[in-house]
Amino acid sequence: MSVGKKVIRFSLNPKSIEKAMREIEEYKQEIIRKTELLRQRVAERISETASQGFGSAVVDDLLRGGARSASVDVSIDTRGNVSVVIAKGEDAVWVEFGAGVYHNGSAGSSPHPKGGELGMTIGGYGKGHGKRNVWGFYEDGELVLTHGTPAAMPMYNAMKTVCAEVVDIAREVFK
Repeated sequence: MSVGKKVIRFSLNPKSIEKAMREIEEYKQEIIRKTELLRQRVAERISETASQGFGSAVVDDLLRGGARSASVDVSIDTRGNVSVVIAKGEDAVWVEFGAGVYHNGSAGSSPHPKGGELGMTIGGYGKGHGKRNVWGFYEDGELVLTHGTPAAMPMYNAMKTVCAEVVDIAREVFK
């Protein structure tokens, strides 16, 4: 059944009207099914794109050499007719919004378009160490110095990417 192009013809008699009503109900169910499929496909595409972004992100630009990759799990939580894409892991917020002025601009600013609005500004978390070019933390009893984390924005970029693709996804689902 091609959704959006359905023509229902009927005569003005009880049998024909009943048949048309059944066709309308079938069409309604098909629209509901396709809408759910569209929601699922969009959520899957956002999840896939965000996972790729987190997977290639750097969490700490370490002064001793090298970098630590992000540990983030991206999943979809569907409840009723709502799907939410969730980035879970201790590194998610740092990779999304960045940490430290070295990679992300001046303290109090945010390279993320939603950073200021959400209160996620550079150097604004914890003791404010991100206001410095270099700061340290202890890992396994050893002092580790870092330049912080560049804002990779995998969730934000996934949303932008999928928003540009949503018409094509809808065309495929509703064909």
